Amino acid sequence: MMTINVPIARPLVRLSDWLLEYGTVRNVILSGPVLHIHRTRIVITSSRDPSIRTRNFLNILTSLLPDSVKITRGKKSKKEIFERAINLGAIYLLFVLAKNGNPLRIIVYDLETFSIKYFFKLHGLSLPSDYNIPLYQIKRHNSVCIELNRCDFLRDFLVDMNIYNLSNNCDVIVNTRLVSNNICELLFTLSTKNIKFLKMLLEV
Repeated sequence: MMTINVPIARPLVRLSDWLLEYGTVRNVILSGPVLHIHRTRIVITSSRDPSIRTRNFLNILTSLLPDSVKITRGKKSKKEIFERAINLGAIYLLFVLAKNGNPLRIIVYDLETFSIKYFFKLHGLSLPSDYNIPLYQIKRHNSVCIELNRCDFLRDFLVDMNIYNLSNNCDVIVNTRLVSNNICELLFTLSTKNIKFLKMLLEV
């Protein structure tokens, strides 16, 4: 069984106090504790040596999912990734696994129970580059809302990923369509211009 060293939470300290100890902001970043401006809810990473397409998929997920952060896998072990996610205070750890350079599976771990909460197979994926849309047009941490969900088995997953029902201030709209009993299509659209930029087929 994998053993995770859970860090003891430190009391809230002002930046000025850290500057007295470490000297400069750069030293605080390099040697001191991680300073959080936004709460990290979801950590996103991949298997080792991801392809450009897999990295682009990670980038778009990080841009879309509120309170998420991407960790570059590099040479880190799975245990090190878990420990880093816990240090960041995350609730979920999302792994994108690939085969032959193409994203193949999405696995979401619950960091409170250290168990798999969601497991999906990717049967199809269209990225912004496939729609000739540059990533910079998709702002980080947009308000992402569900317009229509026809896939009941995705409801809890979408809520846990901070994607909720439609409101008046949505930058990105998500529609889901049931393709078969266990396969669902997710289509992401920029609401202001009605531009489709991401589509995936998920199988439970």
